Amino acid sequence: MEVRPRSITVRDEHEVGSCSGDGRITFDRSLVLLPEDVRAKVITHELLHLRVHSHGPLFRSLLRAYLAPTWCRP
Repeated sequence: MEVRPRSITVRDEHEVGSCSGDGRITFDRSLVLLPEDVRAKVITHELLHLRVHSHGPLFRSLLRAYLAPTWCRP
């Protein structure tokens, strides 16, 4: 993905994950309790926000591409 978060923090939050406009990513401690595929989606989602801040069509398309199994990728 070639992104560089300004910081990554794990603490008690109201959301499982968030990304600030200045590149700070925060995850809730409960993330470790979620199934691996859900954790991967949350982490990928927040890292992708460093490239595309909105949840528009480009974001959704890239998220699907990054989450696709490696055998499905071109």
